[in-house]
Amino acid sequence: MSSLYAKAVANIVHVTLQDGRTLTKRVDYPLGNALNPVSDKQLEGKSNSLVVPLLGEVRAQKIVDLVWKLEEAKNVDELTRAVVMK
Repeated sequence: MSSLYAKAVANIVHVTLQDGRTLTKRVDYPLGNALNPVSDKQLEGKSNSLVVPLLGEVRAQKIVDLVWKLEEAKNVDELTRAVVMK
């Protein structure tokens, strides 16, 4: 698998169950790799799973909205204020 790097970041996981069976899964292009990109919905979902418990749904959505429009921002002041932990 090393020969596939850096185009692929291949991994194989083996899990042995209590009944003796072994399950194996190989992934050459993990989620987020250029050949297996994350959708906007998946990215927002991950962000929300990490941010909502700390800042709440309203602030989490505000952060997402600001980030999606970051290229239009004159500076990052509003985003910086949105992510401050009190």
